[in-house]
Amino acid sequence: MQILNDIELERSRIELAIEKFGYSPDHNFDWLKNCSSEGNPSFAVWEDGSGIWFYTSKDANQYVIVADPIAPANAQDKILRELCDYVLDRGMTIYFLDVREAVQDFVLKNYRDKFKLDYEIVWPVVDITTWDPKLPGSHFKELRNAINKSTREHTIKIVETSKLPKKDLHGIVDRWFANRAKVGITVLPDRYHDMIDNDFGGTKNSRVMIVDGKPAGFNAGWETPNNPSEWSASIGIHDYSIKDLGVVLLYEDLVWIKNAGYKTCDLEGSDPQALRFKTQFFNSFTTYKTYTFYVNK
Repeated sequence: MQILNDIELERSRIELAIEKFGYSPDHNFDWLKNCSSEGNPSFAVWEDGSGIWFYTSKDANQYVIVADPIAPANAQDKILRELCDYVLDRGMTIYFLDVREAVQDFVLKNYRDKFKLDYEIVWPVVDITTWDPKLPGSHFKELRNAINKSTREHTIKIVETSKLPKKDLHGIVDRWFANRAKVGITVLPDRYHDMIDNDFGGTKNSRVMIVDGKPAGFNAGWETPNNPSEWSASIGIHDYSIKDLGVVLLYEDLVWIKNAGYKTCDLEGSDPQALRFKTQFFNSFTTYKTYTFYVNK
């Protein structure tokens, strides 16, 4: 195991690992970097090029492992064991952030007495090939009415994020954060501010929705590594400036994904409220879970 501390210097090496072994929407260099703003990001790498992204927390004596190992399934236990033992032997705690069941199973098998679950979330995956943007049927009537009313009463325009000043995009994130805070929902605005400052690096497409002349929301995403027919709808943020803006923004994203020719779409990790909101556009969907937990020293 070798630990790479200068991730930008080693970007090509890390991106090669993702190209070879990546499979999760979170396996995206720039997104992993954005998710590591609370500490110093590093990458543990092995001889075959596989690795684990983590950061050392500035405020706590812990390593935060972000997402699944970027490695073949049959190699993950070995490299997880090596990194975990390395961290625990140094007297530090490990915080696993949004990892899948196989990783949690490994920890329960090997470190059960040190395990403490924080939370789990559900990730819906939808079939885009069979999705009809017309939303036919009585069960979609409320959605159709909301979309039609919004487009009838407001002037809505879609442009590339690169066409707007960054301050306008930062303003959307600030208003989104303020609205979520009012209702007691914890969100992490820093990673989205970092994404804007980084010119949406790591995304394949990013678009902003302008409502009545004012920037109000944006969508961005990328292809799931080693699955080019699947789009990861990773980013969808709006400022709640008009009723049903979230519905209109997600609908715009789904139509774009459909027109781009993707077969499936990962709608990203969702709490129960977000899961209901995202999946209301579909008759059926599949899911998987990720888990966030501590391994205490």
